[in-house]
Amino acid sequence: MNKIKLYHYSNQDFKGYIKPDFFGLNYYTKESSRESDLSRSFFYIGKGKENFLSGAKFCYIAEINPGQVYDLEKDPKCLKDSGRNFNEILIYVKKLGYIGISGNNGFKVVCLFKKIKYIDKVLDKRY
Repeated sequence: MNKIKLYHYSNQDFKGYIKPDFFGLNYYTKESSRESDLSRSFFYIGKGKENFLSGAKFCYIAEINPGQVYDLEKDPKCLKDSGRNFNEILIYVKKLGYIGISGNNGFKVVCLFKKIKYIDKVLDKRY
């Protein structure tokens, strides 16, 4: 099975792993923490978000198996139509054993509930 390449942009100089411990501390995750306080790390699927995240010092690259995350776009368990709010969906997906959830908020994104070892770290050329 082909792995999905994930990109995480941050000013934090992480050592070996991206952890959800920093959830809610920056502008983007602060907004998401209003929907759910379940700690998670955000990743983009595919490159090309550099202009959108122009203030990020580092780009971290990780890989996961697609079956490890619940695909909310395909939504095979019909969670969006279940009457659950977003927080309840996240908690339920985690209880099902997934390490995260994927979806589309204008960009294809993955939120991971667990730390993940990155395979590469790229320093923005401006720093």
